[in-house]
Amino acid sequence: MKSKYCCINNYLNDKQIKDINNLYKNTPDNFKEKANTLKTSTAKKIPLLEILKIQNVEHTIIDINRKVFGFDIYENINDGVIQNKYTNKGQYKWHYDGESFNHNYTIKLTTLINVSEEEYTGGKFMLFDGKPLHIKEFDKPGSLVCFPSYILHKVTPVTKGERTTLTVFKTGRWWK
Repeated sequence: MKSKYCCINNYLNDKQIKDINNLYKNTPDNFKEKANTLKTSTAKKIPLLEILKIQNVEHTIIDINRKVFGFDIYENINDGVIQNKYTNKGQYKWHYDGESFNHNYTIKLTTLINVSEEEYTGGKFMLFDGKPLHIKEFDKPGSLVCFPSYILHKVTPVTKGERTTLTVFKTGRWWK
Protein backbone atom coordinates (compact mmCIF):
# COMPACT_ATOMS: atom_id res chain seq x y z
CA MET A 1 0.00 0.00 0.00
CA LYS A 2 1.61 3.24 -1.18
CA SER A 3 -0.64 5.68 0.70
CA LYS A 4 -3.39 5.87 3.34
CA TYR A 5 -5.74 7.55 0.85
CA CYS A 6 -6.02 8.85 -2.70
CA CYS A 7 -7.73 12.10 -3.77
CA ILE A 8 -8.77 13.28 -7.21
CA ASN A 9 -9.72 16.95 -7.47
CA ASN A 10 -12.36 17.99 -10.03
CA TYR A 11 -13.39 14.38 -10.57
CA LEU A 12 -16.94 15.56 -11.40
CA ASN A 13 -17.96 18.80 -13.08
CA ASP A 14 -20.99 20.92 -12.10
CA LYS A 15 -23.30 19.27 -14.65
CA GLN A 16 -22.39 15.77 -13.47
CA ILE A 17 -23.00 16.82 -9.84
CA LYS A 18 -26.42 18.21 -10.77
CA ASP A 19 -27.31 15.03 -12.72
CA ILE A 20 -26.34 12.83 -9.76
CA ASN A 21 -28.34 14.96 -7.33
CA ASN A 22 -31.36 14.67 -9.62
CA LEU A 23 -31.11 10.89 -9.21
CA TYR A 24 -31.31 11.45 -5.44
CA LYS A 25 -34.44 13.59 -5.78
CA ASN A 26 -36.14 10.88 -7.84
CA THR A 27 -35.19 7.99 -5.52
CA PRO A 28 -37.53 6.95 -2.69
CA ASP A 29 -36.21 6.80 0.88
CA ASN A 30 -34.83 3.29 0.81
CA PHE A 31 -31.78 3.14 3.06
CA LYS A 32 -32.71 1.65 6.41
CA GLU A 33 -29.40 0.33 7.76
CA LYS A 34 -28.31 1.74 11.11
CA ALA A 35 -24.78 2.96 11.73
CA ASN A 36 -22.73 1.60 14.62
CA THR A 37 -22.09 5.16 15.80
CA LEU A 38 -23.82 8.55 15.75
CA LYS A 39 -24.86 9.42 12.20
CA THR A 40 -27.22 12.31 11.56
CA SER A 41 -27.69 12.47 7.81
CA THR A 42 -30.38 11.34 5.43
CA ALA A 43 -29.29 8.55 3.13
CA LYS A 44 -30.62 6.90 0.00
CA LYS A 45 -29.32 4.03 -2.09
CA ILE A 46 -28.82 4.95 -5.73
CA PRO A 47 -28.24 2.23 -8.35
CA LEU A 48 -24.60 2.18 -9.42
CA LEU A 49 -25.68 1.61 -13.02
CA GLU A 50 -27.35 5.04 -13.00
CA ILE A 51 -24.15 6.68 -11.68
CA LEU A 52 -22.07 4.87 -14.32
CA LYS A 53 -24.11 6.62 -17.03
CA ILE A 54 -22.78 9.92 -15.65
CA GLN A 55 -19.22 8.91 -14.67
CA ASN A 56 -17.46 5.52 -14.60
CA VAL A 57 -16.59 5.60 -10.91
CA GLU A 58 -16.18 1.81 -10.85
CA HIS A 59 -13.31 1.97 -13.33
CA THR A 60 -11.73 4.83 -11.36
CA ILE A 61 -11.83 2.87 -8.08
CA ILE A 62 -10.36 -0.24 -9.70
CA ASP A 63 -7.57 1.88 -11.20
CA ILE A 64 -6.85 3.56 -7.83
CA ASN A 65 -6.75 0.15 -6.15
CA ARG A 66 -4.24 -1.18 -8.67
CA LYS A 67 -1.96 1.86 -8.40
CA VAL A 68 -2.24 2.68 -4.67
CA PHE A 69 -3.64 -0.16 -2.52
CA GLY A 70 -3.34 -3.51 -4.30
CA PHE A 71 -6.24 -5.12 -2.44
CA ASP A 72 -8.03 -8.30 -3.51
CA ILE A 73 -11.41 -6.80 -4.50
CA TYR A 74 -14.32 -8.03 -6.56
CA GLU A 75 -14.09 -6.03 -9.76
CA ASN A 76 -17.38 -7.01 -11.38
CA ILE A 77 -19.74 -6.79 -8.42
CA ASN A 78 -22.24 -3.94 -8.13
CA ASP A 79 -21.75 -2.94 -4.50
CA GLY A 80 -24.17 -0.03 -4.69
CA VAL A 81 -23.98 3.68 -3.94
CA ILE A 82 -25.26 5.60 -0.93
CA GLN A 83 -25.93 9.33 -1.07
CA ASN A 84 -25.73 11.17 2.27
CA LYS A 85 -27.07 14.65 2.93
CA TYR A 86 -25.85 16.45 6.04
CA THR A 87 -27.59 19.65 7.15
CA ASN A 88 -27.45 21.72 10.36
CA LYS A 89 -25.46 19.73 12.96
CA GLY A 90 -25.41 16.67 10.67
CA GLN A 91 -22.36 14.52 11.34
CA TYR A 92 -20.98 11.00 11.34
CA LYS A 93 -18.79 10.12 14.34
CA TRP A 94 -15.62 8.01 14.16
CA HIS A 95 -16.26 4.64 12.53
CA TYR A 96 -14.88 2.18 10.02
CA ASP A 97 -16.76 0.37 7.26
CA GLY A 98 -17.18 -3.38 7.12
CA GLU A 99 -19.61 -6.26 7.00
CA SER A 100 -20.80 -8.50 9.80
CA PHE A 101 -19.13 -11.88 10.11
CA ASN A 102 -22.12 -13.74 8.67
CA HIS A 103 -21.14 -12.53 5.17
CA ASN A 104 -18.56 -14.25 2.96
CA TYR A 105 -17.06 -10.88 2.01
CA THR A 106 -16.20 -7.54 3.55
CA ILE A 107 -15.87 -3.92 2.46
CA LYS A 108 -12.27 -3.22 1.46
CA LEU A 109 -12.37 0.25 -0.08
CA THR A 110 -14.56 3.25 0.70
CA THR A 111 -14.80 5.96 -1.95
CA LEU A 112 -16.49 9.28 -1.28
CA ILE A 113 -17.41 11.90 -3.87
CA ASN A 114 -18.38 15.41 -2.82
CA VAL A 115 -21.55 16.26 -4.80
CA SER A 116 -22.55 19.35 -2.80
CA GLU A 117 -24.25 22.04 -4.86
CA GLU A 118 -24.31 24.77 -2.23
CA GLU A 119 -21.65 26.11 0.08
CA TYR A 120 -21.47 24.67 3.57
CA THR A 121 -19.35 25.16 6.65
CA GLY A 122 -18.22 22.39 8.94
CA GLY A 123 -18.71 18.92 7.54
CA LYS A 124 -14.97 18.28 7.40
CA PHE A 125 -13.91 14.78 6.37
CA MET A 126 -11.35 13.32 8.76
CA LEU A 127 -9.21 10.17 8.74
CA PHE A 128 -7.49 8.88 11.85
CA ASP A 129 -3.82 8.07 11.30
CA GLY A 130 -2.47 8.13 14.85
CA LYS A 131 -4.14 11.53 15.10
CA PRO A 132 -7.10 13.19 13.33
CA LEU A 133 -6.23 14.28 9.78
CA HIS A 134 -8.50 16.71 7.90
CA ILE A 135 -8.58 15.73 4.20
CA LYS A 136 -8.79 19.29 2.87
CA GLU A 137 -8.83 18.18 -0.78
CA PHE A 138 -12.28 16.68 -0.18
CA ASP A 139 -13.86 20.00 0.87
CA LYS A 140 -14.32 21.02 -2.78
CA PRO A 141 -17.41 19.78 -4.69
CA GLY A 142 -16.49 17.33 -7.43
CA SER A 143 -13.57 15.85 -5.49
CA LEU A 144 -13.12 12.14 -4.78
CA VAL A 145 -11.30 10.42 -1.92
CA CYS A 146 -10.66 6.66 -1.73
CA PHE A 147 -9.24 4.86 1.32
CA PRO A 148 -9.11 1.44 2.99
CA SER A 149 -12.40 0.84 4.77
CA TYR A 150 -10.69 -0.27 7.99
CA ILE A 151 -9.30 3.24 8.60
CA LEU A 152 -11.30 5.20 11.17
CA HIS A 153 -13.01 8.20 9.62
CA LYS A 154 -15.68 10.78 10.43
CA VAL A 155 -17.57 13.84 9.26
CA THR A 156 -17.57 16.82 11.64
CA PRO A 157 -20.89 18.60 12.27
CA VAL A 158 -22.18 20.78 9.44
CA THR A 159 -22.74 24.25 10.87
CA LYS A 160 -24.24 25.96 7.81
CA GLY A 161 -25.62 24.82 4.45
CA GLU A 162 -25.91 21.30 3.07
CA ARG A 163 -23.09 18.80 2.50
CA THR A 164 -23.90 16.01 0.02
CA THR A 165 -21.68 13.02 -0.74
CA LEU A 166 -21.77 9.73 -2.58
CA THR A 167 -20.31 6.64 -0.93
CA VAL A 168 -19.22 3.71 -3.07
CA PHE A 169 -17.98 0.53 -1.40
CA LYS A 170 -15.80 -2.11 -3.06
CA THR A 171 -15.89 -5.51 -1.47
CA GLY A 172 -13.67 -8.56 -1.53
CA ARG A 173 -12.82 -11.73 0.35
CA TRP A 174 -12.23 -11.41 4.08
CA TRP A 175 -8.78 -10.11 5.03
CA LYS A 176 -6.20 -12.87 5.44
